[in-house]
Amino acid sequence: MKRFKRITIIGVGLIGGSIGLAAKNRRLAEEVVGVFRHRSTLNRALRHKAVDKGFMTIEEGVRDADLIILATPVHSIPVLVREAVNFAKKGAIITDAGSTKGWIVAKCENALGRHSQVSFVGSHPMAGSEHTGVEFAKADLFEGSLCIVTRTVSTDKRALGVVSGFWRSLGAKVKIMSPSEHDRTVALVSHLPHVVAFSLAGAVPGREMECSAEGFRDTTRIASSDPELWADIFLTNKKALLEAARMFESYYGKVIKAIAGGQYLATVKMLGKAKAKRDKFLYGKRR
Repeated sequence: MKRFKRITIIGVGLIGGSIGLAAKNRRLAEEVVGVFRHRSTLNRALRHKAVDKGFMTIEEGVRDADLIILATPVHSIPVLVREAVNFAKKGAIITDAGSTKGWIVAKCENALGRHSQVSFVGSHPMAGSEHTGVEFAKADLFEGSLCIVTRTVSTDKRALGVVSGFWRSLGAKVKIMSPSEHDRTVALVSHLPHVVAFSLAGAVPGREMECSAEGFRDTTRIASSDPELWADIFLTNKKALLEAARMFESYYGKVIKAIAGGQYLATVKMLGKAKAKRDKFLYGKRR
């Protein structure tokens, strides 16, 4: 059953392309269109069937769209929302897929302040990979994953329901949070791991990397992510990320202190606590 006449995706890369594929496969709209900066990207998206149609301007792309999704780098989202509202129809809903929410939501709600006929709801699908580009998009990327949808005092209830229902239709589990709660949580479980992975990969000399095995490769996999994209994310969630880093430094310091002191039992205890926490998360019980 088609829920939308037109879904417009601005930024058809890994995430935007996967949204397009999933929406098309589930027949959620009469048409799924994309907005592009480069003709070559438009052609790749059409070749991979991520969208039905592509446009090179926001004005053409968002016209008549019921749902507009921004899947672009964090810093560009408020700018694009500010432009999109000038051409969006009355009743249109705008959401995004940005990895930070406080900075984005505040700026986007401010941009829509005088456009009461258009609603904005912040979203963050917790899915993806270290790869970028529509050629890596997958129709099942969101199945079983978490999508955080944000709510503020300004959030329209109807729009919140539509956006939450949309992500559920793509197979995601939806959790509603405030933007600040989202940023605190994601700083710990997503942004900090990327900082650690980048830092570890950067710290190890190239000649030693030649001897690395699965442990190093697994731990640093996400260090192959786009540096510009992640610098954007880190800097727009700086306060929460620095607090997460202090929590990490505290635990890491205790482990190193136990090792430095030759304290076998204390070292085992610190490692055991970490293992039990991870195993409970992965398997639902302590092992």
